[in-house]
Amino acid sequence: YDAVFTVFGPAYTLRRLKNHFVGFAQPNIIYPDNPVSKSLPLLQKAKVRAKYFFQKLFFALASGLVVELPHVKQGLRRFPLFRDKKIFVVESAVHSVYSRKEEWEPLAEGAMDSAILKLGLVSRNYPHKNLEVLPEVKRILKETFDMEVSLYVTFTEDEWETCDDNFRKSVINVGPLKLAQCPSFYAQLDGVVFPTVLECFSAVPIETFMLEKPLFVSDRGFIRDICGAHANYFDPLSPYSIAISIHQFFSLPTDVQHKRTMAAHKFVQSMPGPDVRAARYLDILRSELNECSQVHHV
Repeated sequence: YDAVFTVFGPAYTLRRLKNHFVGFAQPNIIYPDNPVSKSLPLLQKAKVRAKYFFQKLFFALASGLVVELPHVKQGLRRFPLFRDKKIFVVESAVHSVYSRKEEWEPLAEGAMDSAILKLGLVSRNYPHKNLEVLPEVKRILKETFDMEVSLYVTFTEDEWETCDDNFRKSVINVGPLKLAQCPSFYAQLDGVVFPTVLECFSAVPIETFMLEKPLFVSDRGFIRDICGAHANYFDPLSPYSIAISIHQFFSLPTDVQHKRTMAAHKFVQSMPGPDVRAARYLDILRSELNECSQVHHV
């Protein structure tokens, strides 16, 4: 082979491969003191830190790293292991299926029949997604702002079984979706609520914008890097802050709501598409191979 590209690493090999470029998307490494880690029991916290320490060593074996946003590159540069490492930023893109409506697949019949305001998101039930706040957000919207909402998630059966009774009474699970069903899910929502506390990059914001839906999302630098001024921000650790963000947007005149969602849609359409992303991956590999060839020749 001339080069190896591991799309998302680390690659667990004990020897340094020739011209090996690895995609990096592990936020626990660049943000070790995050709210999820801080909440863990001492023993579990030690295990998690050990896991990511060894992952960091495997990432360091790569010839270069590919990240999706500038904040990830900046975060990696704080570590001596990556200070002199080649790090390339290649922005992610909305999957092409979102632009090809003829390929969308429907959800199960009756999965989202609620007549009231529908909020939700496409996500696994990982701790850093912070989805346990959703029932309290729903309660505050009802009791404080007189807003009746339905909340939807896309958990696996095992994830759903681990949720407590209050969560399962407050939230509707449509189950895991195939890629071609995701646009259909977004299309039936009135808004997307994304209270994450830890990401390198997430496709949720750009998928939401593509479907012209309002996004209610955590006010964190790793999210602002993606969304700029086109999201409705809140403190993810405060259910009241989340509820206020939702209430304020839906209190706006309909034409103002539409103007904002269309501006976000235009914003995401100006981003490079999947074909450009693939071309940039190949450009990096070709450029690095060419550079290696010249060095070897000299």
